[in-house]
Amino acid sequence: MIRDLPVVIGCPAHGPPDGLSADHPLRTIARDAAFDPDAWTDERRRRLIALFDTLAEDWSSRDVPGREAPILDALDRGLAAAPSTERRVAIDVGAADGINDRHLTPTFPDLITLDLSLEMLRSATDHVTNRVQADGSGLPVADRSVDVILLINAFLFPIEIERVLAPNGVLIWVNSRGAATPIGLPSNDVDQALPGEWAGVASSAGWGTWSVHWRS
Repeated sequence: MIRDLPVVIGCPAHGPPDGLSADHPLRTIARDAAFDPDAWTDERRRRLIALFDTLAEDWSSRDVPGREAPILDALDRGLAAAPSTERRVAIDVGAADGINDRHLTPTFPDLITLDLSLEMLRSATDHVTNRVQADGSGLPVADRSVDVILLINAFLFPIEIERVLAPNGVLIWVNSRGAATPIGLPSNDVDQALPGEWAGVASSAGWGTWSVHWRS
């Protein structure tokens, strides 16, 4: 069950950049990935690789001031509410060009930056290390070996999360623009999609929403 925390970082007076909508086609893919494993086909994967390869060159332009608010709030209050864990192995799944790296590495110095698009990873700046091209539906890690999985505007593959997350591990879920995030789901949907019994906390910050999940 998800417990809502009070909002401590309000929404800025100015809105996020234009061009985002709750009915974005990627929202359908996000929901399918979370609730229908058979919907993640090779054809859909290839199309998404092609799409994000073409977006890689100017992806960093999305890193506008205020975008980091839900990430930092999740790392602060969300992790504080979660059970204690070593948090040594952390993977940013669907990390694109490492756009969030500078906000994550102070907490996770050995962060693995993983994305489906090779062009995204090639576009990363030199400070983004440990880059891995892989599919979030089949992470190249052993069972129960990851302390923290970060999904920031990324697809959720619940069966794979269950497989790789350590017994005391946590999943950090962020929609950087809340309901207008193209690849996004409400925290309660994430909780519902995860197999087994989970607990967690959720809140909003700036334009975005976040939740942190752990096995109960």
